[in-house]
Amino acid sequence: MRPDHEIAIIGAGIGGLGTAIALREAGFDDLVILERASDIGGTWRDNTYPGVGVDIPAQAYQFSYELKPDWSRIFAKGAEVKAYVDQVAAHHDLWPLIRLDHEVLARTWDEDAGIWRLAVPGGELTARYVISAIGAFVDPKPTAIEGVETFEGPVLRSASWDHDVDLRDRRVAIVGTGASAVQIVPELADEVARLDVYQRTPIWVAPKPDLPTPRALEALFRRVPRVQQLVRRATTRGTEVILIDLVTDHDRYGWMERGMRRALRDLWYPLQVRDRELRRRLTPDYDFGCKRPAVSNRYLRTFTRDHVELVTDPIARITPRGVAVTRPDGTVQEREVDVLVLATGFRLATDPENYRRTPVRGRDGFDLATFYAQERATSYESVSIPGLPNHFMIFGPYGWTGGTWHQLVETASAHVVRVLQEARRRDRDVVAVRPEAAQRWTRFAVERMGRSLWQQGTCAPARSYYFDHHGDTPFLRPTTAAEAARAAASFPLEDYVYEHSPAAARSAATPMAPSAAG
Repeated sequence: MRPDHEIAIIGAGIGGLGTAIALREAGFDDLVILERASDIGGTWRDNTYPGVGVDIPAQAYQFSYELKPDWSRIFAKGAEVKAYVDQVAAHHDLWPLIRLDHEVLARTWDEDAGIWRLAVPGGELTARYVISAIGAFVDPKPTAIEGVETFEGPVLRSASWDHDVDLRDRRVAIVGTGASAVQIVPELADEVARLDVYQRTPIWVAPKPDLPTPRALEALFRRVPRVQQLVRRATTRGTEVILIDLVTDHDRYGWMERGMRRALRDLWYPLQVRDRELRRRLTPDYDFGCKRPAVSNRYLRTFTRDHVELVTDPIARITPRGVAVTRPDGTVQEREVDVLVLATGFRLATDPENYRRTPVRGRDGFDLATFYAQERATSYESVSIPGLPNHFMIFGPYGWTGGTWHQLVETASAHVVRVLQEARRRDRDVVAVRPEAAQRWTRFAVERMGRSLWQQGTCAPARSYYFDHHGDTPFLRPTTAAEAARAAASFPLEDYVYEHSPAAARSAATPMAPSAAG
């Protein structure tokens, strides 16, 4: 059976677009990119909340082959990043490949035909290979707070901000103090009459050296792109050390973690918040890096403003008119508000609930939701999972490598391209990772994680999304980006099995009928 397309990519964010570019560069042209929304961009399409922007330098937040010389600031705002994504799609002529409003509702492997059957709105689409580029943060996490649906005022969510809601001079409550809230809170404080910030776990917030890009530097980047490439590499490596190596290679970088933690606790936090009791409530009691830190020059200071209050009493429930908290003496107190803002996080890529909503069913009854629910997360180089032939992931278990998402996409794409090229060279239409190869690589990743901050540090109070429901930490890859790139270029191709599908085998075994005489 000839499928509709040789390769279907799920998701038109940075991951999906970067993968399509790599595949076409390698000679794979029969592609389709299926996007569930009505525009491309992924995170940068969905997140338009006040203050949204990258929390790493923009020079690191770009593809190595698509440098933008005119980033306006060191830390670019969300609209500028979305414009960069649009520029990438246009420059590489990706729009003819993209189908918007095509959410993949289910993926089902057809063993006999050696294809994937993808349920999409209005029908079915088939592909020989599927590449999942749905990202690390798949869907907003449902708010597990009683009574949210009873609130009578507007409810805003960080991942789907309603800009038609006027917040001027209104009483606003925001639930959550993660990376998104760190950007949202200062912006809201400038506009609202009263702001209550409900904090369950404080977050480490470091200074943000955010300055405009000098015009002279922009001109230099345009004239000598090699200079910008050097800046990109240096910035990316510096980001990787702070966000990745510091955590995964704690044996080596533990001194840096301790130094950064002391500097923040003893210098930066007192400079931002003079009130000792308020500062104590804002200061984490876990190590720096247990959960992703944030950067801001305004977040901590915002709590010193008269109309802003940090609320650390646990939320009992949401009421029609506000938020009820449980006081230390056990009584329940309601705080009335006009608008409720939810910044309560996302379901990660290994959350089984993602695949209960959109099932992925592979060989011999394999079900991805059941696998993630019952088994410890396993993968081969974070790209392949046994039981899913002809299926690859741009971000899988132990997948986040390097300082930026773009590095991860380029590395994972290189892995996928090598496998598909080998299948094409052997004239095989089914490729599957060997279970023993996946077990070997996962065992390596888990053992290397034994050196991590998560295993050696004080992380229990952090309630970090890095830990899954099995207690493992399959978010980051415990190697450097350089090691990951070398692995993508040199992993043994024999770690995969290359086969004919039953249908192809039957076709090859059927002798051709003699042609009729003319």
